[in-house]
Amino acid sequence: MTFVLSVEGIASAEKTAQHVYRHSDLFRALVSAAFKVRAGMLEIGSVVKSGGYEFVVDEDELGEWMVVHIILPRIEIEALGEAVAKDLGVDIKSMSSIEILEWNGVFIDDLKVLLLKWHQIKCLKGPGENLTFEKTAYRKESRSWR
Repeated sequence: MTFVLSVEGIASAEKTAQHVYRHSDLFRALVSAAFKVRAGMLEIGSVVKSGGYEFVVDEDELGEWMVVHIILPRIEIEALGEAVAKDLGVDIKSMSSIEILEWNGVFIDDLKVLLLKWHQIKCLKGPGENLTFEKTAYRKESRSWR
């Protein structure tokens, strides 16, 4: 695969990801929702409202952890990144369509790494053209005393 995005373009995508993960209400609301689930011992399928978003309580793929997640269209997260990039002085409009695709890929990949490292939020691809953001609330067996 040949990359057409310049080093400056890659750096701007990384900087944008840092800004989004630090300042986005979505990720603060997701962390808050996980605390609410932990405190309230909500059942699978419950909806938790936090920060203007609605999160769903579920269990992880192994059935060991209770998690809270939200599924959003990938283009919505890309638009958030492009809006922040514009505020940071990055001219997305001057890029070719291939450069924009590559920039969005670098942005999403860097955002995934930052969210997992600093907030333990997983960003998973799917379903379809969506992204699923998931935060662990608690281990199911650790709450058996309630």
